[in-house]
Amino acid sequence: MSPLTPDRDVRRLRRIRGGAEERFLGPLEAEVMDRLWKRGRATVRDILGDLGRTRSLAYTTVMTIMTRLYDKGLLVRDRNGKMYVYRPAFSREEHRARLSRDLVRGLVDQFGDVALAHFAAELDTVDASHRASLRRLAAGGGAKGKERGKNRSSRGSS
Repeated sequence: MSPLTPDRDVRRLRRIRGGAEERFLGPLEAEVMDRLWKRGRATVRDILGDLGRTRSLAYTTVMTIMTRLYDKGLLVRDRNGKMYVYRPAFSREEHRARLSRDLVRGLVDQFGDVALAHFAAELDTVDASHRASLRRLAAGGGAKGKERGKNRSSRGSS
């Protein structure tokens, strides 16, 4: 097996597809977070009921996932009698903004100027009005960001 080079690492990163949450959370964690973002607050039994419509899961499985999300700081919980009521610690937009910020910082920490040069090259593929909106978004913390691939200028296949 050949060692990974930075070029191979980058090509591998480009192949990542799917929802943003699923890339950094497990599939079941992402589903639980999605349900909680939609509901606002819920018990383990509420989430089990939602997920049970499409798959068979044990109560303890969902409880473990929600406890792990709480331990990761993604959920807040309040005791209500003998059970916990969970709610997201951040909105979906805030979560994506924090995740994006942490990823960019990690890439810059690990790859330095090379990472910054590639970010700058990617920005060159975006039209001027979209670049301006990205600057405003970054200045505001990025919490309201949305993917806007349609605003990219056309470029050759990569």
